[in-house]
Amino acid sequence: MSEISIPNISNYDMKTVNNVLIITPKTIYLSKNEFLNNDFTSSKILKCEITKNNNLLISNNLNYKKILHNIWKTMTSSKILQNTTFNMKLTNENGENGYIWYDDLKLSIQSKNANNSIKEIFNMVDINNYSITLKIQLVNNNIINYKTH
Repeated sequence: MSEISIPNISNYDMKTVNNVLIITPKTIYLSKNEFLNNDFTSSKILKCEITKNNNLLISNNLNYKKILHNIWKTMTSSKILQNTTFNMKLTNENGENGYIWYDDLKLSIQSKNANNSIKEIFNMVDINNYSITLKIQLVNNNIINYKTH
């Protein structure tokens, strides 16, 4: 049997299962600025976990709009309106100028693209002091990771 050389082995996690060595690349987490400095157009969320106090699950959805909806459901209308970057109205404007009425929130909300949605997710996570773990595949197939705390 010949020798196997693996450069930069510290970049990998290793484990042995049934006498077989399994080597997987370590997850590299970007800073918030590095993460948000990407183009999220046509990206795909592979993993999302937003928690309160590191145990109460707020969202594990893989859709930007649904993640925001899950976060907003934990907030009062006034707190949302004071802090959001989205256009919202307290009246039912469903179908008017791109507004969608959310009965559970009692708000009409105009959708935004993925780049603005991810910024709003981070904004709402910060405001509510939630924790977030994200793994996103960009349109160029690069996978990026972010984790708070």
